[in-house]
Amino acid sequence: MLVDIFLGRNRQTATAEGSFHFSNPPVPGEEVELAGVRLKVMEAWHRPDIYYRGAKFAILVADAVEMPLTLQQMDDAGAFA
Repeated sequence: MLVDIFLGRNRQTATAEGSFHFSNPPVPGEEVELAGVRLKVMEAWHRPDIYYRGAKFAILVADAVEMPLTLQQMDDAGAFA
């Protein structure tokens, strides 16, 4: 699904970051990665304008999420160490 992404604290002041494809539309609280930065979805809404070519769904993202400093490693048997 093609989704318009807006970056900011609210819809009125958010800036458009582009349109991206997702297998499922993101929901509020979910984290998405945009240009190597993980962001939290604050709002998600449907844009049912039949005359508008492009994305019919939009999300508002904010608050960069820090990546964990350590990654879990698997042992030879495939279990987490």
